[in-house]
Amino acid sequence: MSFVLFRLRTDDQILGYMKVCSNGRIDYSKDFFWWTGTPITFDAKDQHCGLKDKTNRPLFELDVVTIKPTPPAKSKPMGIIQYHSEHQYFVILDLDTPKEYPLFANGQPLFHPSELTFVGVSFNDAW
Repeated sequence: MSFVLFRLRTDDQILGYMKVCSNGRIDYSKDFFWWTGTPITFDAKDQHCGLKDKTNRPLFELDVVTIKPTPPAKSKPMGIIQYHSEHQYFVILDLDTPKEYPLFANGQPLFHPSELTFVGVSFNDAW
């Protein structure tokens, strides 16, 4: 069964996670380990982008990550994961340049988990 995963929050406080299954069932977790049907009250949700970082951490929209360049370079680009709702795909928006890095092409990931490192989150609505 497939599902869509969300991080649940109020303002900048992460409250838990929600799985919306293809059969319509919704499960919630406060710790990303135990799942239940008991709802969590939240004001905002961030969609999982479908990738994990090098420590196996699931990455969500509004997460800030560094990208390990290939070939290796002196600096690692840093960006924020963003969902383009009008085109229905995820990108990493470079924080220093106007570049966008798509996360998938033809349904295949363009980044290996070893190339992405979670740095933090930016719950700024300006993105």
